[in-house]
Amino acid sequence: MVCRATDQTQPGIISSKLNWEDIGEWEIVWALHPEYWRHGYATEAVRLLIGYAFKELNAHRIIAYANAGNQRSERLIQRAGMTKDGVLRGTRYCNREWCNELIYSVLEREWPKETAAGK
Repeated sequence: MVCRATDQTQPGIISSKLNWEDIGEWEIVWALHPEYWRHGYATEAVRLLIGYAFKELNAHRIIAYANAGNQRSERLIQRAGMTKDGVLRGTRYCNREWCNELIYSVLEREWPKETAAGK
């Protein structure tokens, strides 16, 4: 759950799941109510979850997907410190057509140690 520190409002959700245990790959997903967009909540939550995954879950690689047409989501992923790995063509059916999906990742060695330590 994403929770504002000032008043404990819960503007969205964030979660992670283990995709591939052999290589320590975790996927993160999130959703935020539009009323709370453009305030930095999602970026902060994603960065915190990435740091937690590297420190506490022994993750090697964190991935996130975004609809190729969703520029806001892609920019959020970039602000969170992830690098574009590529485009998955025609992987999601949305708005009555097949859409491309972007895949981003960050490796443990790329993540600042002080961020992973929760400092």
